[in-house]
Amino acid sequence: MKKIYIMLVCTLSVLMGFAQTRIINGRVSDNTGPLPGINIKVEGTTIGSTTDQQGFYVIKNAPAEGRLIFSGVGYKSRSEQLQSKSTYNVQMEENVDGLNEVVVVGFGTQKKATLTGSVASISRKEMKQSPVANLTNALSGRLPGLFAQQNSGQPGKDESALQIRGVSTYRSGTGPLLIVDGIQQDNIGQIDMNEVENISILKDASATAVYGIRGANGVIIVTTRRGQTGEAQVSISNQTGIQQSTRLPKLLDAYNSLLLLKESYVNDGQAANFPYTDSQLEEFRLGTNPSVYPNVNWYKEVMRPSSLQTQFNANVSGGTENVKYFVSAGMMNQNGLFKNFKESETDNTYYMKRYNFRSNLDIKVNNNLDIGLDLSSRLENINQPHPSEAGRSVFNQLLRTGFAPYSFPVYNPDGSFAAPPQGNQHPNMVAQLTLAGYDRTYNTVLTSNLTAVHKLDFLLKGLSAKGSFAFNNTQFSEKDLFRNGYPTYRYNPTNNTYNLFNASYPVLRPYQLGTNNLAPRVATNLEGSLNYANQFGQHNLTVLGLYNQNTRVYVNASGVPDPTRKISYLGWVGRATYNYASRYLLELNLGYTGSNQFNNKSRFGFFPAASAGWVLSEESFVKKNLKFLDHFKIRGSYGIVGNDNVGLDLSTYAYLSTYVPSGSYQFGESNTNYNGLAEGKLGNDRLTWEKERKANIGFDMQLFKSKLSLTFDYFDNYRYDIITTRTTVGDVVGITLPEVNMGKVSNKGMELEIGYNNKIGELGYFVKGNIAIAKNKVLERDEEHKKYPWLQATGQPVNQPFGWTWIGFYQSQDDIKNSAVTTFNPQVGDLKYADLNGDGIINDDDKGPIGFPVIPNTTFGLSLGLNYKGFDFSVLFQGAANNSVRPTDELIYDNIGNFQELHLGRWTEENAANATYPKLHLASGGANNRPTTSTFWLRSGNYLRLKNFEIGYQLTPSILKRIGVGSLRVYANGSNLFTWDKLKLLDPESPSGRGENYPQQKIYSLGLNLNF
Repeated sequence: MKKIYIMLVCTLSVLMGFAQTRIINGRVSDNTGPLPGINIKVEGTTIGSTTDQQGFYVIKNAPAEGRLIFSGVGYKSRSEQLQSKSTYNVQMEENVDGLNEVVVVGFGTQKKATLTGSVASISRKEMKQSPVANLTNALSGRLPGLFAQQNSGQPGKDESALQIRGVSTYRSGTGPLLIVDGIQQDNIGQIDMNEVENISILKDASATAVYGIRGANGVIIVTTRRGQTGEAQVSISNQTGIQQSTRLPKLLDAYNSLLLLKESYVNDGQAANFPYTDSQLEEFRLGTNPSVYPNVNWYKEVMRPSSLQTQFNANVSGGTENVKYFVSAGMMNQNGLFKNFKESETDNTYYMKRYNFRSNLDIKVNNNLDIGLDLSSRLENINQPHPSEAGRSVFNQLLRTGFAPYSFPVYNPDGSFAAPPQGNQHPNMVAQLTLAGYDRTYNTVLTSNLTAVHKLDFLLKGLSAKGSFAFNNTQFSEKDLFRNGYPTYRYNPTNNTYNLFNASYPVLRPYQLGTNNLAPRVATNLEGSLNYANQFGQHNLTVLGLYNQNTRVYVNASGVPDPTRKISYLGWVGRATYNYASRYLLELNLGYTGSNQFNNKSRFGFFPAASAGWVLSEESFVKKNLKFLDHFKIRGSYGIVGNDNVGLDLSTYAYLSTYVPSGSYQFGESNTNYNGLAEGKLGNDRLTWEKERKANIGFDMQLFKSKLSLTFDYFDNYRYDIITTRTTVGDVVGITLPEVNMGKVSNKGMELEIGYNNKIGELGYFVKGNIAIAKNKVLERDEEHKKYPWLQATGQPVNQPFGWTWIGFYQSQDDIKNSAVTTFNPQVGDLKYADLNGDGIINDDDKGPIGFPVIPNTTFGLSLGLNYKGFDFSVLFQGAANNSVRPTDELIYDNIGNFQELHLGRWTEENAANATYPKLHLASGGANNRPTTSTFWLRSGNYLRLKNFEIGYQLTPSILKRIGVGSLRVYANGSNLFTWDKLKLLDPESPSGRGENYPQQKIYSLGLNLNF
């Protein structure tokens, strides 16, 4: 009986324990909308949770009594007493003094309120509003000082070119240093955005000097997500979108193209040689016999109007005080615009398939030792059609006159592939995309990072040691399945026969297989540091001392790791920060770094930087008299940084002289041949990296209870010792001269960011805009003295285009006679140029600076948003100014490329007053010359784009609890939706001198986020 009584008591105790736990939920927000990443804990326990992307949280085993503590970076902690209700919605108040908000900087973090360097950051919440496959394309317009250009929309190759504060060198290697969780990376574009916590860009010397020889171009730091204490939070997201080209050439049909072609023959005095009769032109107009008189729109024949892009991610995070974890797996499938032809035996279209995996684990071994283990991998598969002509993309071929709409049909009457009328024309593009095969690349990236942090308070309070070792392995391989030729036929309507186009390919031959497996490229990173942080009354001091060693081994032409193709960095970093009462701020940074790219006598260098700040809002006279001013900080920095990413040949270090094979020599009675050796490029044992002096002054301001915020920076960057190839020494020397340090470039500008957020009842809204200007000028380079000052590149912006200045069209023979003499033999209606030197002759002496460089010197962005109850809406406008685009010859020049709508504005006697294009000609050259040489062909790249749009709805928790779901959000968004510009011919972000790139894409997407 006693045993039964004991069992009953135990059973009741267990049941009472269950009865005392329950499920609670809610949503956390601020005055701008929901807050992700807020920690919620039951006070005095390990029970807790973290808010999801939309601010919702669920705690499944909450006690009946207790207190909930809400905390998050940049917000004041809040508490809620547990009552009988199950829903606790909380609005957080921003921590105006910023003492708890931290910003990721080089080799650590700093409090935002006391940060004296120039740093900008963006959160995952903002990035995920962009439905793009490549992470870099989500940054454009959001970060002041970050210049981004997306030159292509090709799946897997659509990454934006990034510059921080423009360009400060005329050498290659203008992109920033890329760091992911402390590890240098070649690119960040293929990281799954669901894995990212935030991204920081470091812009001034105070922020980048710690990277020494690698910091002059700025630094982008990606920080991935980590687990938080609390129950496991499972998040599933799926997004499916439709991709469409932002802009394609507007080509004329066969009949109108032939009319312009005939006009070209007449203008050049070759009317009798025009290959079509009037009756044949009428056949083209009527279109009744397309097998003989075709009218083919090749873009429509090979491209579909849209393609799908799908993205899926599942991640789980959580943990206890001792073990925290974040695990993520994702998939991205980005299809291309070309059709899948039914006759094709392989997948010959464009696509990119990517698989991402990440595991971030944090272990608290004891009260003094913390260990982190990060593992990530990425698998990429990029496919594209095998080109029939080496070096020419499919789009390049489609632009050329070989694919004029009247040239030949796609199919013959018997269903066979048609062939062009002449043997030197491009092959049938549909046949090419159906039968030629594919080029496929595989890229596998594996990264691991082990870190350990040990507190050394027993030696000195606030002292800790940190060590980390990272390993990166990249494996690249290629597989080409292709045919060099295939049978196509010319149809003869007279006798109804079919003639083989190329006798070398009478039948469809088997595919050839080509492979190229490169050995892994290995990179290692080793760091060890001592960190000290302590507070003495109102005095706050931190000190960092760090050793860093980074090695990257590349493969040679045979795909084997080559010790001679290795870049190694070794250096020491020192940093000290001090502030008094978070009011008076001082920071000193020192990098001492070396690279094996330079001689051991000039391999290492010092890179010092200092910065200071004054938080005026902490002064008593400001608090008393300017109560609307919540935060106002003035800051300035000055320092020296370096850049060694200048495209030096890794196989022949620039400080060494080289010798190359040169002919053969015969010796002996048998005239035996021996290979010769000749002196190659001379070495320069004094060669060093580029150096940049960075000066920055700025301020940060928050007003009216942090509703209005403003940040301003002015910078003055001076790059010197730019590595330069000599051009002022003639070929008579007989050798290839070495690289030297002699170039100088000035780069100055400003950045301004203004934001406003507020909440009226349940309606929250925000507005944020930014503008950045960076103007550079070449101060010195190895340039011979030119006859006229306008011919000098020195004194002009980096990569300034040069050419003739167009002043109109020749209107009559008298106009030609009375104008400056040219060697072009111009006709009435041709382009007319300015005689800059006034000598009465148009020649190369009259070519001056025209337009702007490719990279804009001004970028701007404007984002707007609101939220009401479960609804949210945001929009981003982004643009650039003061850059020029030079369309490729095939895109714009008559009778090299196909005729377009722009050619309808050509000069004729009847249209002389309204002409927008010169007189048409058959041959290239002449007075109209080529698109490289005058302001007429150069186009403004200024644009304003509706970059992103998103609208979403969050289902209420009361509905979701019934099905065991924490939160569910559905949304629609888009990217690159509308563009306002004057270019019209192609997308304004297209690279200058190109028009045959895969077109940029606009995306319309639907998605959902599901959290448990």
